[in-house]
Amino acid sequence: MNKIIGKQFVISGMTIEVIADDGETWKTRNVTTKEVVKFNKDILDKAIKLGKAEEIVAHESNENS
Repeated sequence: MNKIIGKQFVISGMTIEVIADDGETWKTRNVTTKEVVKFNKDILDKAIKLGKAEEIVAHESNENS
């Protein structure tokens, strides 16, 4: 699950970006406040699986002008 680094999620009304693997926790940054927040890896993994945390996926435009 190290492929989670660099991804953004919305969880509990917060948009976070996973910035580092910190042993038992993921070190994340609140995108709005720039505050560092640590999440237990198991808790974040379960929240993702249960749909309580949603990944933000950037959409690329494929327009041909």
